Amino acid sequence: MAKVRTVAERAFAAREARRRRSAALPIAEKVRILVQMQEMAAPLLKAQGREVVVWKIGGEG
Repeated sequence: MAKVRTVAERAFAAREARRRRSAALPIAEKVRILVQMQEMAAPLLKAQGREVVVWKIGGEG
């Protein structure tokens, strides 16, 4: 049981560290990541018949 607790504690610590790194990112980088996630999700949502709009951000093409 102690091993499970250790694994869980490491997982929670890693998640918290990632959240802190994400929070420290500039807004522009956060938006870029969000648009990337929209692009990844769009085909799945379209396949479900949902209307999808992926944001267009400056600096493209």
